[in-house]
Amino acid sequence: MSVKNSVIVVGGGIMGVQTAYHLAQLGHAVTVLDQRDVPNQWAASGDHLRVFRLTYGKDSFYTEMALKAMPLWLELNTLSEETLLLQNGMLELAPKAVGYESQSLEVLKERKIRFEKLLPPDVKKRYPMYKSGAFKWALYHPDGGMIWASRSVAATASIAQRKGVKIRNGVKIVSIQKDKTGIKSVKDAAGKTWEAEKFVFTTGYWSNELLKPWGIPIKITKQEQLFLRPQQGRGRYRPEHFPVFASLTGGFYGFPVHIQGFIKIGDHRKGPVVKAADADDLRTLSPKFEKSCRGFLKKFLPELADFVDFEGHVCWYDNTPDDDFIIDRLPDAPNGFVAAGFSGHGFKFAPIVGKSLAELIVGGKSELNLHRFRLARFKLKK
Repeated sequence: MSVKNSVIVVGGGIMGVQTAYHLAQLGHAVTVLDQRDVPNQWAASGDHLRVFRLTYGKDSFYTEMALKAMPLWLELNTLSEETLLLQNGMLELAPKAVGYESQSLEVLKERKIRFEKLLPPDVKKRYPMYKSGAFKWALYHPDGGMIWASRSVAATASIAQRKGVKIRNGVKIVSIQKDKTGIKSVKDAAGKTWEAEKFVFTTGYWSNELLKPWGIPIKITKQEQLFLRPQQGRGRYRPEHFPVFASLTGGFYGFPVHIQGFIKIGDHRKGPVVKAADADDLRTLSPKFEKSCRGFLKKFLPELADFVDFEGHVCWYDNTPDDDFIIDRLPDAPNGFVAAGFSGHGFKFAPIVGKSLAELIVGGKSELNLHRFRLARFKLKK
């Protein structure tokens, strides 16, 4: 029989462990089940770094959400005694006078969030490695920066365990048992049945497979990333001297030097759709993506474009049709909840997502308005 106030969280990525932590804070007995390890490099929240930004063009809702997440990240820094969110600034390069970046600027201005509008000579003076003619102006906001991703999962899991959360690695849930009243249990690949009062599914790119009975509309895309080692002036690219940078109009973003002297470059535009994530692809890099990275760098940061020492990495986005998240109760299962479809930009919001989901599970509603993330906006296929 399930224990009163017990919750099983399936999926031990950043959303799962954050939800477990906040549920424990609210007095619930929580067990996290993950098919691999917590953290693990194959998860949607694997890898070293994620961007923290307050800019979303004219979409002020996500800016407000990032503002709510920021103090929770800083609290996690304190609790973990680590700098998991490093606010070394965010520099966004605008190819046009008016567009995404100018819309972001207006939202920052309305919300009285610190920012600077920099002209190419200003950028060149601060960061001489940039090519001035590549952009019209740049938006810098000092509250942005980078999140140490895998370390954040590990730190949250450790803090949650101190609150009584149990984490079980190597438990792959393969089926969900339910009746007219809701979910009764979940069964793992070894045949063991796990019972609880409530169930939460934070399974990333695996969500459409596990939650197939509900027809969750998620597509998986394969996203390539490249790690390069600067050939010269490596010290100039350290986090204290060089902010996270992006030209999101063109899709590309990058980080300062971090692990073993490497800089990470990624393209946020959707990669090819795949049926399932392939673990054998984790360290692959296509010549096409390498060429596109060199082209981006040649335009904006030419001294990095002729890199020699480099390697590839793949992550998988779990995408909804509208790129908004899913944070909701499962239809016909009042004790089942899902948080998925974070479409490659959800990591920065993890603390507020975990807190809001815990509030929804315990009290039926959250401080954050979750209407935008309801499943009802989709016509679910069963």
